[in-house]
Amino acid sequence: MGLTYVPALQISAVQVEGAQTVSSSTVEAFVRERLLGSYGYILPRRNIFLYPKRSIVRALSAAYPQFTSVDVHAVDFHTIAVAIVEREPRALWCADRCYLMDENGVVYAEAPVFSAPVYTTYQGTTTGDRLPKQFLAPGEFLPLSALVDAIAQKIPDERLQEVEVDAQSDVQMHFVGGFIVRFALRDEGGDVFERFVLALSSAPFKDKPLSKFEYLDLRFGDKLYYKEK
Repeated sequence: MGLTYVPALQISAVQVEGAQTVSSSTVEAFVRERLLGSYGYILPRRNIFLYPKRSIVRALSAAYPQFTSVDVHAVDFHTIAVAIVEREPRALWCADRCYLMDENGVVYAEAPVFSAPVYTTYQGTTTGDRLPKQFLAPGEFLPLSALVDAIAQKIPDERLQEVEVDAQSDVQMHFVGGFIVRFALRDEGGDVFERFVLALSSAPFKDKPLSKFEYLDLRFGDKLYYKEK
């Protein structure tokens, strides 16, 4: 037991890598706090062979939902490293307030007020009572956001306001001018985009601005439904 207190085996340095929205000093202080004390007043938590690696990882992930991964490992007999990968914002998820959402549909942090013009806004239900939350099923949001971007880029004169996914997994893209594009989340993105492009080149749409239409419904295969204002 005496070896557990040998100074050469006590953690004295904490290296933090990859932190961006949280300062390295804050993460270091968080980790050092969890190295204090001992197990059962006998074995020191700071011992390089005994430190609570897994609980530190869990605590960091719980305290900072913006961390997508946390790795803690020993560098030498008195140093541990904390390697962090942070989520990158891909869009906003909004209810009573807006939150940042990554490419996998993980809602993880309250959005700064200037985020709205920068990121596309989504609405719909999420799973979980606290951050991080999941918007849509894992793997669904990335192809949806790619399709939304493709449609919006095809009509640059129409500014996208928000995207709503309802309980039936139907998607509505709302544009500032009042125009709405509807499609089913379950449909292949390439098929939806192709139907949208064909609709734009059809006689009803070819010579009219989209602001003259209330909606274009792409949920019914080759049959396109639309309504003029």
